[in-house]
Amino acid sequence: MRPLFHCTLLAGLIATGSVSAADTAHIYFVGTINGATCSLSTSNITIPLGGVNKSAFTGVGSVSAWVGGSLVSGGCNASLVSMTFTGPANASNPKLFAVIGGAAGIGIQLDQAGGAQQAIPNSSTPVTFAPAAAGGLYSFGARYVQTDDAIRTGPANATITVLITYT
Repeated sequence: MRPLFHCTLLAGLIATGSVSAADTAHIYFVGTINGATCSLSTSNITIPLGGVNKSAFTGVGSVSAWVGGSLVSGGCNASLVSMTFTGPANASNPKLFAVIGGAAGIGIQLDQAGGAQQAIPNSSTPVTFAPAAAGGLYSFGARYVQTDDAIRTGPANATITVLITYT
């Protein structure tokens, strides 16, 4: 009779709703890992090196006048801003950017304003800046440098890409 008793008890529990049911629940995790943030108010600048007469260059290493330009900060709460620069390097002097457009025998030198650091094409060594508040400047100077004995006249333009990281 024992087996019959268990079946009767189980049937009675099911009929009265005494058997517990299973439910599911979900736990959602929401959060953010915060770090330094920076932005630029200007993402593209043009540094007009102007028309320089080829007679201004007197030999390899001679230079034109410095011309300034700045990226404008949109605000930055980092401790350090680092910039690396990619673009074609001058064939005769890989520390200079190559020019395109027709001119030859010259390259473009880009430095942090004041000459503290030179931007070397395709180098992993960054030019560093203290973080600038909104409206502050990350300033540069640029100039032409004679790289070869002969200079060919024509447009002497360049486009470089700046990768900006911050910590």
